[in-house]
Amino acid sequence: MMKFALFLCSVVFMSCSTKIKNKENSVPITPASDSVITSKLSFEETQNALRNQLLKSKPNELLKSSILQELYLRGLVEQVEDRIVFELPFNLHGFDCGAPDCYVTDIRFEIAAKEPIEFPETIPFKIVEHGCGIEKEIAEEGVFERIEQSPTAVHYYAKKQRGSLVLISDPNKLYYFPDTELHTIKVNAIDELFATYDEEDEQAIEPYQSFLMTTNEYEFFIKN
Repeated sequence: MMKFALFLCSVVFMSCSTKIKNKENSVPITPASDSVITSKLSFEETQNALRNQLLKSKPNELLKSSILQELYLRGLVEQVEDRIVFELPFNLHGFDCGAPDCYVTDIRFEIAAKEPIEFPETIPFKIVEHGCGIEKEIAEEGVFERIEQSPTAVHYYAKKQRGSLVLISDPNKLYYFPDTELHTIKVNAIDELFATYDEEDEQAIEPYQSFLMTTNEYEFFIKN
């Protein structure tokens, strides 16, 4: 899936701003019949049908029944033996457009595969920047500290990188806020932050996002 993400970013789209290899075998997807998905369906109905297909084809019940369901469907997490591996490609670095930039900020880490899934207090991670405009990839390691958690969200902060990683399952959102102070970001205040965003404000906070999480087109994931 990482190869798909990189292919999608580099071939299908061009950059619009200045600044996962999936080891798990999924059940083959049978093309939907005309009675399920037809040209008469609305875009939203078609995507819901495709998502249901995709969900049925995925074999890992632990991930499907957790707040990681959407990341699993889109290939950003997988279970490898007794670990859950996260490979999060952030390729939207601003609010200027919806097409991915031609460079990527990857965040990679893993947690124990427990039922139910548990998010530990701290997580070692690696962050890598690569792609156009970056002659040699920039990589460094850090530690995330859990500062917020609820049944539908988890929020980690890295002191060294001054970055906040936020995963929300309802609605499904994935953010990385760079260059922020501890407690600047609050999960329940993110919607307000976006609603009051002023692009002319040099102090305005812009999160990194992943095109693989923001796209509404599930055919990308089924075709792969």
